[in-house]
Amino acid sequence: ACTNADFSDTAIQADVLGIYRRLHASPALSLTKTIFDMIEEHIEQGRELGAHFPPAMPWIEHRYRQAKAAFLASGLDLVPCFNDPMPGNFLISAEGAPNSRPMKLIDYEFASNNERAYELGVLFAEMFYDEAKTLELIEQYCGAVRPDMVARVMLNRALADVKWASWAVVNRKLNSWDFDYQKYGVWKYMRARQVMYDPRWESWLRQI
Repeated sequence: ACTNADFSDTAIQADVLGIYRRLHASPALSLTKTIFDMIEEHIEQGRELGAHFPPAMPWIEHRYRQAKAAFLASGLDLVPCFNDPMPGNFLISAEGAPNSRPMKLIDYEFASNNERAYELGVLFAEMFYDEAKTLELIEQYCGAVRPDMVARVMLNRALADVKWASWAVVNRKLNSWDFDYQKYGVWKYMRARQVMYDPRWESWLRQI
C-alpha cells in the first residue's frame, strides 16, 4: 500500500494519472453521484444529527452554490470516478523499479460517475500538491495546461475539502472511534476557505 510519501515520487504520480485515465475511459458505472450530491447529502445529514458546523458555514455554502451553478451551466464531464484517493487505496509491487510496478486500486466504496475534474482536484488536495505541481500534473493528464481545466480542478479542490469536512462532522456524531473527526473536519473547512478566498475565484467560475 502506498503512503503519502510515495506520492512525492514522479513515477508514482504518473502511475496514478495513468490508472485514472484508464478508469475514466471505462464504461459508465451503475451509480451516478456527483460531488454536489455528496456535499448536500452530508450537510443535510449533519443538520439532522445536530453536527457542529463552523461559524463561516453560510459563507462556505454561498461559495459552494456559486461553484455548483457554474458547473451546471457549463455542463458536467461525467466519467467513472474512484473518489477516494487515500494513499493506502493504491497498491504497488514491493519489488522492482518504479516503472515496472503495476499499480492497482482497491476499495471502490465511494466510486461513482462524477465530474472528471473532481477526481483530479481531490487527489491534488489530498496529496498537498502546490500550484506548480498541480499544473504539471494537469498537463500530464490532459496533454496541455488548459485554462478551463485548471479552473475546474482548482474549484474542485475547494469542493473536495467541503465534502470531506462535512463527512467528518457527520461521522463525529456517528462513530465512537478514537479519531478526532471534528478537528479533521474543521481543518478541511479552513483549507476550503483558503481556495475560496483566492482572488481568482470569480475568474475560475467564468472560465469553466
